[in-house]
Amino acid sequence: MAHHATVNRIIDNFFRWSNEGQLPIVVDTSPCTYGLKTARPYLTSANQIRFDRLTILDSIEFVHDRLLPKLALNRTVGSVVLHPVCSGVKMAITAKLVQISKACSDNVLVPRDAGCCAFAGDRGFLLPALTASATALESSEINSKVHDGYYSSSRTCEIGMTRSTGCVYQSYLHLVDYASRQE
Repeated sequence: MAHHATVNRIIDNFFRWSNEGQLPIVVDTSPCTYGLKTARPYLTSANQIRFDRLTILDSIEFVHDRLLPKLALNRTVGSVVLHPVCSGVKMAITAKLVQISKACSDNVLVPRDAGCCAFAGDRGFLLPALTASATALESSEINSKVHDGYYSSSRTCEIGMTRSTGCVYQSYLHLVDYASRQE
């Protein structure tokens, strides 16, 4: 029931804030985007109508489709590692994350064994061994070489991957910011 009430309140607010669907809603963490994009069955009939008029975009979609084509990139990072999050994979936006990263760096690694980090919202805080186990192969590949940056699209996944690899993961938006700044 709390989920139903929350998504209905969110969609009602998004409808108002977007000028009744005229402006896109951009969400900067992929699991939240996925949760919103799949919320329609839990909405009231009035909010289903509002939902159908909204454009909800993950920040990866927004940056790739709307920002990157207009953005002047002034410098690149050497080698970066990406951790594609589960929700990004489900929304089929991993390729866009890779393309953004390629525009901002010289070399992009998506580990062969990249998969779910098992952080699962807050589960990684409570059961860090679960995350360590789930990322062991991915971490081994990442740690076989030093890279210049480590990126993802979910703060909790970034925490899990930082713990697992010992490398500081941050939002890919930091990479875009770095590449687009004047030197």
